[in-house]
Amino acid sequence: MKHLLYTLLFAFVLYSTSFAQKTWTLEECIKYALDNNLQIKRQKLSAEIADATYSQSKFEFAPSVNAGASFSRGAGNAPTNSFGYAKQTKQGSAYLSGSLTLFDGFSRLNVIAKNKFDLMASIQTLEKAKNDISINIATYYLQVLYCQEILEVNKSQLEITAQRVDKTRKLVEVGNSAKGMLLEIQAQAAAEKVNVTNGQNNLNIAFLNLTQLLDLDSVANFQIYKPSELNSDSLIIPASVSNIYSEAEVRMPQIKASEYNLESSKKELSISKSGYYPKLFVSGELSTWYDLFAKMPFGSSINYPFKNQLKDQFYKQFSLNLNIPIFNKLQTYRNISIAKIRVLDSELAYSQAKQVLYKEIQQAHAEALAAYDNFNSRKEAVISTEEAFMYSQQKFDVGIISTVDFNIAKNSLTKAKSDLVQSKYEFIFKAKVLDFYRGVSIKL
Repeated sequence: MKHLLYTLLFAFVLYSTSFAQKTWTLEECIKYALDNNLQIKRQKLSAEIADATYSQSKFEFAPSVNAGASFSRGAGNAPTNSFGYAKQTKQGSAYLSGSLTLFDGFSRLNVIAKNKFDLMASIQTLEKAKNDISINIATYYLQVLYCQEILEVNKSQLEITAQRVDKTRKLVEVGNSAKGMLLEIQAQAAAEKVNVTNGQNNLNIAFLNLTQLLDLDSVANFQIYKPSELNSDSLIIPASVSNIYSEAEVRMPQIKASEYNLESSKKELSISKSGYYPKLFVSGELSTWYDLFAKMPFGSSINYPFKNQLKDQFYKQFSLNLNIPIFNKLQTYRNISIAKIRVLDSELAYSQAKQVLYKEIQQAHAEALAAYDNFNSRKEAVISTEEAFMYSQQKFDVGIISTVDFNIAKNSLTKAKSDLVQSKYEFIFKAKVLDFYRGVSIKL
């Protein structure tokens, strides 16, 4: 037993360690969210309800068949008995009935079609929810990568300053540099430590946001995969908004859902119009009953045999019913009027969905172009700032400029690098969004 417990404990520790060391890719994060997100699960249940409703409506053409039986036992004075005469009763009955609608103004056909469109709309709404969660996951994932890179920039700048502090301290000790210069560089190092601390805090918050979106219980030991090189130069921005929209219009689930909702409202109008049509039904019934204490007919005192009762009292009926609507307090008229309004509203919703999609693509395209130009400008700014910093460092080393001027040049370089990192991830995200509208899956 002891060996078994040790084995189980070792397996648990090994499993926990392997899980803790798992590195999540963007694709794995998106897949996990789609499998575990509560909003997605609820939307799946809504789609299942719509599917069940559609399946049930197809059985409305089948006949309705019911069967039943009853047995009763009693003792006492029955209304037909002489006063004071106690009568015992044991009676039973059984029946089988059925009905079938032959014509209902095509209402059932339209109900089936409507439920089918409702199901298709529900499926597309589910896909829309999946798209939204995928975009959100990509946003927070790239935010983590951005915070990681900013933190690395801040750490590298702090490391350079720390080396400068050590070098200046040695110069002060041998009398080749003023102590004030050392204090100024130490102040710069302290400010850069604050930047590192803020960068670490921002990274922790970015991790928290991502894990909360994934509905993970803890941020501890959660790591994401960082591509060795995010090649932003290979990203292409389509020149035409109309081309992107023409691809997205036939692919985006929100457009399809609006279209299916429109078709559903048209079928609802047809269902309302069926109220003007006559209805034709057919029905039938088989039944029989017995009384255990019954006597033979015609005043006989002989008990009525059970089988004879079932046979003699067997009843069958067939009915053909026609229901012609003449006046129903204008209910059908009001239903049709409301259904027409809903069709108009669905048409507007469909047009609005396409309009919103076009504006979203138009906005995303403009932002992607701006991000691309900004990214290229930031690259040039980093190159020129690096050259300026190297020149300032050379002048600082020979004592031409002060520590303040050197720190200004260094801070300018740090800001230029941070701006470049920010513009790079902004451009990557905007380009990925455009690709997503074109049907390209989000991946790094």
